[in-house]
Amino acid sequence: MSKRSIGFWSATSIVVANMIGTGVFTSLGYQIIDIHVGFPILMLWVIGGFVALLGAISYAELACRLPEDGGEFYFLSKIFHPSVGYMAGFASSTVGFTAPVAGAALALGAYLKGVFPWVSPKEIAAAIIVVITAIHAWNADYGLWFQKVSTALKVTIILIFIVFGLSAISSLPSPTFDGVSINSRYGLTDIWDGFWFAPAFSVGLVWVSFAYSGWNASSYFAGSVKNPQKTLTRSIILGTVFVTILYVLLNYVFMNSTDWENLVFKKEVGLIAAQSLFGLKWGKIMGGIISILLISTISSMVFTGPRVLKSMAEKMGVFQSLSKVNNSNSPSNALIFQGILSIVFLYTLSFESLIYYVAFTLSLFTLLTVVGMMKLRITDGKPTTYKAWGYPVTPIIFITITALVAWYFIMEHPTESLIGIITSLSGLLFYFFAKNKNV
Repeated sequence: MSKRSIGFWSATSIVVANMIGTGVFTSLGYQIIDIHVGFPILMLWVIGGFVALLGAISYAELACRLPEDGGEFYFLSKIFHPSVGYMAGFASSTVGFTAPVAGAALALGAYLKGVFPWVSPKEIAAAIIVVITAIHAWNADYGLWFQKVSTALKVTIILIFIVFGLSAISSLPSPTFDGVSINSRYGLTDIWDGFWFAPAFSVGLVWVSFAYSGWNASSYFAGSVKNPQKTLTRSIILGTVFVTILYVLLNYVFMNSTDWENLVFKKEVGLIAAQSLFGLKWGKIMGGIISILLISTISSMVFTGPRVLKSMAEKMGVFQSLSKVNNSNSPSNALIFQGILSIVFLYTLSFESLIYYVAFTLSLFTLLTVVGMMKLRITDGKPTTYKAWGYPVTPIIFITITALVAWYFIMEHPTESLIGIITSLSGLLFYFFAKNKNV
């Protein structure tokens, strides 16, 4: 595969596949623990899509301005200092891809267990990670082909689920929580009771932000994209808009499929909703299909993450073996390293802690990256290629909302926040160690 061999459809399929995965099929079961009203839950997904779109607009400008592999690692190294970029790259490598791969694989295992009670979720998850890593390490072209096919299948099945789900819920009674209809306050009056500014809503938005993470996926392999000025912009923005529409519709179906007591603390939300909508037999079939769809999510992250590791190894002069590629231009060593780390996360972190840890840590660097985009505008002037729509309003809104959610999350979940901050700072320490040893 040549250096710039990824076209628009491949780039967009990776963005869509990165976004559609664990979060949308699991988040509702944890959001409803503290939020018992229908309208705010649905608006979480609308707001999350809006924030992701604002971030995508800013990232599109940066990716066109600095079209090289590495994502935040490359951006922040160029804009601020290599040490800042290394913190971001370390977080992306250890948190941004390896942990979500473990989470997606664990969710896949949970769905399969709902269909086949005798299976072991963790063993299934570990096997999936090994197989998909092997495909991408073997041949990058085959990995891209597998990615496009699995993403197309995923989107098709989700659209079918939405269409039939919307038709089925029209004949169902309004779902309840503790005997009270979730739609009893389903209206704009919810805005005025102060709930939307409560910590529960912000923490719920953390789950949503995790579900939307991946909108910046094509920026991680920008150096491999054909015609990056056009392709990157279209893949990031159009992919984000498309996924937002799917998310809102899919969660509307989930929310109205069954009483919420059946969903609390459950990862396999899609399976439970399918069984309620289509009956036990067809519901299990749909649950099995959803578990297969998560393979696309795992594949997209397995493809993207090692490009960050490769980029760091090249630029920092440390762990040179991770920068090596095979005959098909696949970073096979980095792929194997990420696979091993994902399996470690799989067996050491609970699902809920994993999601909180990932979402909070990554939000810090997406925020800093958008700040960096504004800094470049000030120091280097307007770019000659794509210019972020609505600048400076769009990046300021993104920065403000992301910062507020992060602050509320720190107040509500100090442990996961502290671990995320320590992880980031560990990248800074590792940068100085590597610099002294190998530059």
